Amino acid sequence: MTTANHEDKDTMKKEHSNPKYVNTNKGSDDTRILINRTFDDTKNKARNAIEETHRELPRYMQTVTDNQEQTINAAKDIIDNYIESQRDITNSFQNAWTSFFDNYFWISPKKITETYARTVSSISDSTIAAIRISNDTALATTETARISTQYLRANARETSRVAVNCAKMLEEATYLPSSTQPRNEI
Repeated sequence: MTTANHEDKDTMKKEHSNPKYVNTNKGSDDTRILINRTFDDTKNKARNAIEETHRELPRYMQTVTDNQEQTINAAKDIIDNYIESQRDITNSFQNAWTSFFDNYFWISPKKITETYARTVSSISDSTIAAIRISNDTALATTETARISTQYLRANARETSRVAVNCAKMLEEATYLPSSTQPRNEI
């Protein structure tokens, strides 16, 4: 037995005593290195994408804030314009209504004007409530997404842990001790 052959058998014994290094085939080692390199590259790309997204968060948050402010300001302007236009219309026609209804109908123009003003107020209140509901829904959706992400993270960790344990069990189950391994004759 040559010294090189003896060293090869000692190396194989050491590798077979540790299930992580069952396969001593050079091609298999190259494949393992390539696979690990591919996973490392993928992990780095994912981290870079996450870091880029993280850097963009202030811009995203500012955009959301700006959109909410614009929506609120637009609603305020719409309500103010609507109320003022209705006030102007009511004041313009009040004198004409008063004389018309006083002469031809028993319905009081004052009552009609008050009812109309209450209707305008009710529409404004409904619009404000709709904006509040919309904003609350957006906040609830954001909170739900945050909580879902936390659960997704925990579940992904658990799934990964189980998958790794299954792979290790499979590796241990398929590991053949050195006495039952086919020998390469040199």
